[in-house]
Amino acid sequence: MTDQSSVASESELAALLNDYHQRYPKAESPASYMMGFGPEQLCAILRNADGREIVFSHPGLDQGVLNGCAYRYNDTLQAGTSGNPITLQELLYARGLPRQDKMVKLVRHRDASGGLDLHDLYRNHRPAFLDYQRQQGNPVFDKCEFVVACLGESGRRSRFVGVFQVLGIERRTEEHLYYNLVEVPGFDDLKERVIFDWGRAALSWHQWLRPETGRTVLEIQAKPFSQPFTDYLDFTLSFAELAQLVSSQSPRDEWCRMLSATAGVYLILDQSSGKQYIGSASGTEGIWGRWKDYVATRGHGGNAELIKLLAVDAQHGRHFQFTVLMTLPKTMTRPEVIKREYLFMKKLGSRAHGLNQKPINE
Repeated sequence: MTDQSSVASESELAALLNDYHQRYPKAESPASYMMGFGPEQLCAILRNADGREIVFSHPGLDQGVLNGCAYRYNDTLQAGTSGNPITLQELLYARGLPRQDKMVKLVRHRDASGGLDLHDLYRNHRPAFLDYQRQQGNPVFDKCEFVVACLGESGRRSRFVGVFQVLGIERRTEEHLYYNLVEVPGFDDLKERVIFDWGRAALSWHQWLRPETGRTVLEIQAKPFSQPFTDYLDFTLSFAELAQLVSSQSPRDEWCRMLSATAGVYLILDQSSGKQYIGSASGTEGIWGRWKDYVATRGHGGNAELIKLLAVDAQHGRHFQFTVLMTLPKTMTRPEVIKREYLFMKKLGSRAHGLNQKPINE
């Protein structure tokens, strides 16, 4: 593991451990298993916990065996939650979804290969997402009348995105069936906001939605839909997406919490020209605090070259794309952070050919 990735893992691990200890102050600390798992593996375990308590044990469990250590997630209801939780079924049935058994299929779209960003496809390329859904290699929708669609998120978390009526097969090829799926109105107040537990059969992407097998609702979000946070070095955000996050996130929400937990070096790509701006963030609010400045200033954040672009076109920020290049501990001094920032400017040539100002003596 490189020094850069090591620093990133340790920074994220500190934030995840802090959140876990606040949830379960009396539980055994996952940090005590560091020798068995390592920072990156322990980060993955904590991310996938999704608010559940982690129970560590000896080898031999049927899941989570790594380097001689084993773990499982405690799926029992936490203290203070209702013994009769809200289910996805009751929300959908109240809005007219039929209750009959073997009439409705629940499908969970998630690309395990990592080659397709289905959240981006759904948010920004809706016709392509709908075409992806209707194209199947096997007759999985032949015997159902309705499809309840969701997007897979971390662990077993699943986000409801709509109900579709199956009107038969439009056409066939040697490799695929193309179904005629028409979205059913009446569920707009639930779309994108309801997060539910898919259940233990996480490898099965389609199941019958049975009235007697309730899918527990984990969260009903008031904020607009955004892509889930997965890793510091595993995302890009358009300026519109960043603005949406800043306007909708509370200090407890994942994007705000994770980006506030680390300092770092970031990149802004002007997609209209291909030019790059390298910046850095430190201080108590970390990257989140610095990126809020860009939203508050319509995209320039006080940077001279970006100010010039917005002076010509006040909406030029719509071309900006934000990403993290390197995470750093928030305990690092500002000069140390700037040293890393300058290194990336040199590597990527953002002064000579990009949007970082050249030094006066150049």
